[in-house]
Amino acid sequence: MAPLSRRTFLGATAASAALAAPSTSPTAREYRRGGMIYRQLGQTDLYVSLLSFGSHTDPRFKKRVTNGNVLTEEGQASRDRLIDRAFDLGVNMVDTYENEGQWEHVAKLVKQKRQKALVSLCRQFPMFVGENIDRAAKMFGHVDLYRIYVNDGAAFDAKNLADWDVLRRAKEAGKVRAIGISTHDERLMVRALEDLEGLDYVMFPYNFIHARADYAEFIPKAAAKGVGLIAIKPLAAGSIVKLDPRARQDSVPERDFVQLYQAKYRPLLPSVVAEITKSLQRLPEETLCQAALRFIYSKKFMTAAMPGMFEEHTLDDNYAGMQRQLELSRDEWAALHAVQKLARATDGAWLPGHYRWLDSRWRCNG
Repeated sequence: MAPLSRRTFLGATAASAALAAPSTSPTAREYRRGGMIYRQLGQTDLYVSLLSFGSHTDPRFKKRVTNGNVLTEEGQASRDRLIDRAFDLGVNMVDTYENEGQWEHVAKLVKQKRQKALVSLCRQFPMFVGENIDRAAKMFGHVDLYRIYVNDGAAFDAKNLADWDVLRRAKEAGKVRAIGISTHDERLMVRALEDLEGLDYVMFPYNFIHARADYAEFIPKAAAKGVGLIAIKPLAAGSIVKLDPRARQDSVPERDFVQLYQAKYRPLLPSVVAEITKSLQRLPEETLCQAALRFIYSKKFMTAAMPGMFEEHTLDDNYAGMQRQLELSRDEWAALHAVQKLARATDGAWLPGHYRWLDSRWRCNG
């Protein structure tokens, strides 16, 4: 390997600190039922399963339609069975994208479980947010979690604030139980805590590689205000799956990817590949994805992790991480550090192009 630059060395040091440093943030209240853990969402009366079901659908079965995508009959049947199995395991929250053609299907699945299942929504079409909420409330009876996506930028604009007022009124009217935002910009997260009255939760990218070292401002402020935190991209859009040489070959990431263990990439970083392989081999009967999700599960300030899941074995792996003590072992830490080093050394090539912003914006930097 080429000698590390000072910047790269400092970046790796900061990343290791972010992994190893214990959190000083308050602990979310939780309880365990069966093999599932449920944590309170901020100050709301909602308890969300620590493993929740993401909104993205299996790319192998997508069909383009006028407004987004739908699944083929085979793909939809597979997704419906998977969500039903997730419910059986104790998962209680499903995030649902309208432009993936999933509102009607999820409404049918939760109909008999409506008092236990939590439906999480976000406007996907360019319509008035109040109209979108009304349509959702009629279909689902009510909306448990509704959020607006706030584009990256320096400040909230008038439209964001107007939409937020609509959300607040919808909650007051009983149409929505918890309101929040999703964003990829930490500055906006902090601004949301200051400017959005009644903010219940924030969804933001968080995984062991993209757990920023400079959360020292946002996470304590969110905890002090009683705002719930939900991790999206916990497996970096599925890319972390392909950093594991023991991953099942039929595991499907959300989008196309560069698989680092292909032979043509090995000459790049043979010593690092050897290090990660050795570290992963020390994890008995565990996958890298289990360790990656357990990293999030162990963060007591996190309400839930929300990965996309397309296969039954993926759901089983993600669930299995909660069957043991949530604190990570020394071998698990070693594996995560090795993978983090590998991801850093490849300068973002391990991610699909659509998600390279994760490395450029969210990776720990010195």
